[in-house]
Amino acid sequence: MEVWKTILNIIIFILCLSTVVCIHEAGHLTVAKLCNVYCYEFSIGFGPRFFKHYFKHKVKAGEKDKDGNEIPLFKADGKPNKINGETVFSIRAFPLGGYVSMAGEDDDSNEDGISVPKERTLLGVNHFKQICIMLAGIAMNFLLAFVLFLCDYAFCTQKATDYSSPEITVSETLTVNSSNVISPSYQAGLRSGDKILTLYQQYDNLKDANNNIKSGLIFPKSTKETTLTSYLSLKPGSNSNRYSLDDYSTASIAYAVQDVINRQYITVDSQNKEYTLSTTGDFSEFSGLLATKDSTRTIYLSYLSKETSKVVTTSFATTSVLVNESDTISYYNMEKVGISSYIYDYKCTGTEAWGRAGSDFGNLFVGIYTAIGQLFTPSGWQSVGGIVSVYKMSSAGVTSGSLAYFLRLWGYISLNLGCFNLLPFPGLDGWQTLMALMESISRKKFSSKFKNTANTIGLIVLMVLAVLLIVKDFINPIN
Repeated sequence: MEVWKTILNIIIFILCLSTVVCIHEAGHLTVAKLCNVYCYEFSIGFGPRFFKHYFKHKVKAGEKDKDGNEIPLFKADGKPNKINGETVFSIRAFPLGGYVSMAGEDDDSNEDGISVPKERTLLGVNHFKQICIMLAGIAMNFLLAFVLFLCDYAFCTQKATDYSSPEITVSETLTVNSSNVISPSYQAGLRSGDKILTLYQQYDNLKDANNNIKSGLIFPKSTKETTLTSYLSLKPGSNSNRYSLDDYSTASIAYAVQDVINRQYITVDSQNKEYTLSTTGDFSEFSGLLATKDSTRTIYLSYLSKETSKVVTTSFATTSVLVNESDTISYYNMEKVGISSYIYDYKCTGTEAWGRAGSDFGNLFVGIYTAIGQLFTPSGWQSVGGIVSVYKMSSAGVTSGSLAYFLRLWGYISLNLGCFNLLPFPGLDGWQTLMALMESISRKKFSSKFKNTANTIGLIVLMVLAVLLIVKDFINPIN
């Protein structure tokens, strides 16, 4: 079963990747045709060709064959004369993308003995047309990304979090130390949609700076039992430089039941591993304390059951686990409890769908170039992945069964491809655009030798980078 699932994931990944790349190349082809540039071939895939097809068209007045002879408009039987188009459509053995082959793309050479007039080559048209042809593929990737984002918001059910609601979302399973376990809250009988009424927590086996053990610490004090919403952590975006340790180390727990040690607000310096803890107000009793491997947290709460409409009182305990086995910081994170703030489904209106698709496009566009700018920093390199990472994300989308996730993922990949190709680096469309722009401004042409050498070096560098990312995907994959 797993083998067939893997095969299906690979097939879907190849089809989606080829579609994104071929749409990019179709942009080049379409604008090249509009600019009357001769295109030899549009190919899906690389390697040996196993299928080719010429699309026929009616002969136009004055149209000539490759020897320069005018082609008659009608056949002997009086029917309109049709001939093969100049561009062959091909399918090749390795369907990882595709390409369009244009006359004069690299130099002035011709393919298959076809004589192409200078004015019909890529280098023979004016610089404005060259720039339009080069940017067309990028524009198609941007358009595809926006359309996929729009389809996500227009047709798929969206999820949002209500931080102020006493209702909760309960996870049946959690991942702890790379293993799936039943969440403590689910075992205790809580279910999604239940409403938390009161809550307090007791901590045992915490240690101070002198390794003295502290137990029986209550938060908040049992005399101050309160609604859950009074003890939510900072909401996202409320202050971009402040986090709770809980959010920083186990983001999936969200904001519902907080471990006090985690709940203390901190400033995180990920390079120097410096944590500045708040020790004021309700946290003062925990000042200087750390969780040990024997620490426990017992959560006492009452809730209104969605299923029975009755108030239920219960409790459950969690233990502590290391944030990171290789971390030198003497800090343990309490195990997740499986409760998060209430997540609800909703549908976007047409106006909302357009607005959110545009907002996501703009934010991701800026984010991609920010990430590229940080690529060669330690943190930036850790967060980048290659084709293996893309395959894993695609497979996760298939496994999840979420169309929204899948549309958003491939929209992001298409946007990435467009942004990357826009870079003025040899071998990319941005470089070709830059060359045409500089030639137009200076009114001097760069030599074909310079262009070809630069493109060759650029492609080698890109291939090396791709290989390095594949190696990194296996050795140090993105979490």
